[in-house]
Amino acid sequence: MTAPAPMKILITGAGGMLGTDLGNVLSQEFEIVGLDRRPVTHLTVPYDICDLTQARMTRDAILSHKPEVIIHTAAMTDVDYCEEHHDEALAGNVAATEHVVDAANEIDASIIFYSTDYVFDGNKKGEYLETDTPNPLSFYGKTKRMGEEYILRVSKRALIFRITWLFGIWGRCFPKAILRQAAEATKMNVVDDQIGRPTWSWDVAQAMRQLLLNKKDVLLKSGANIFHLGNAGTVHWADYARFLLKGAGLGAVKIMDIPSAHLKRPAPRPTNSVLSLEKSEKILGLKLRSWEEATLEFLPKLKQELALLEAKAKAQAAEKENTA
Repeated sequence: MTAPAPMKILITGAGGMLGTDLGNVLSQEFEIVGLDRRPVTHLTVPYDICDLTQARMTRDAILSHKPEVIIHTAAMTDVDYCEEHHDEALAGNVAATEHVVDAANEIDASIIFYSTDYVFDGNKKGEYLETDTPNPLSFYGKTKRMGEEYILRVSKRALIFRITWLFGIWGRCFPKAILRQAAEATKMNVVDDQIGRPTWSWDVAQAMRQLLLNKKDVLLKSGANIFHLGNAGTVHWADYARFLLKGAGLGAVKIMDIPSAHLKRPAPRPTNSVLSLEKSEKILGLKLRSWEEATLEFLPKLKQELALLEAKAKAQAAEKENTA
């Protein structure tokens, strides 16, 4: 008797921070194929080039693979860029999501979609529940909420996971920015009036593996459902920066606490980004470790990656000088 074929899963944004970790983790048990808008050198799973803002291209790519589950990680996540480039944000976060959902419905595939704490205004005292009314402050938050609304309205089967303060190896993130600045500075300004849950993309990928192995029935239920997911515990950015520097052996660098208003960024941020994790723990059995434990495991990997990038940059500079 032959073993059943593994579940086929398609990951959009396969070369991004979360998409890469999902591919690495899920490929151990499932058949994985990715979509990304440009060539990616670090991927370990097969993938196709696809511009999700193009409806026909997206449909053709998804229908050619016929996955049982589509994990939609692709998004335009630069909050300030979205604030100043509305058309691109709408295309990347709304139209692309609509195209993926429409194709998923056509082949009866389930959707896992990632959203954000930025759908809330941050004014609540206490943790945000999935049932709290969204009120995004930034255009990025508005586009992610529009994506949620389309899924809730149209998708046959979907899970929406709101995640806060994501960090990982592949892409821009707060820990990477702090360590890079610390290499060139003796002190740095960091805001202390925004609180949230730092969440490692690797831990999110492990949670999705657990979900797909143990709670597949939830994905097969009709309709869409929202869950909050993240590493346990909360912290504000300045104290998070101190923790990162201490963990990386850079505790001599001084963190200066400042209010968010001093940064004068284009997009406003919620001051309270703490999402309640109770629903995902009770219904899905997903309980992630503390952000401190996750960060301490992540830091050596980040330092290694930064060292490799620095060595590569030096080699390129030397080669350029030698050929000049």
